[in-house]
Amino acid sequence: MTEDDFRELLASQGCDDIREVSYSAGHWSVDNSNDFALLHTHEFDAHLLVLEGEFILELEDGEHTFKAGETCQVSSGTVHAEHTGEVSARVLAGLTHL
Repeated sequence: MTEDDFRELLASQGCDDIREVSYSAGHWSVDNSNDFALLHTHEFDAHLLVLEGEFILELEDGEHTFKAGETCQVSSGTVHAEHTGEVSARVLAGLTHL
């Protein structure tokens, strides 16, 4: 999917917050007090397009890797962690606050 197509999709879905986020190689969402992967939830739906690199989601059913041009969605309340592997990632995130 192209970035323009994705932006059109977000607009058609009523997305109220679009942002670009960059993650360095080896990034993990972590609990700074113990350096463990931080499983967490959000109070918004997130729809992401990977613009560069690889973005990895840890979900209840395992690890899912998304590469440039691929999209993923994390619904509000979904327990997850996000990270990168050996390469950095740049994503376009569309958030819909509930």
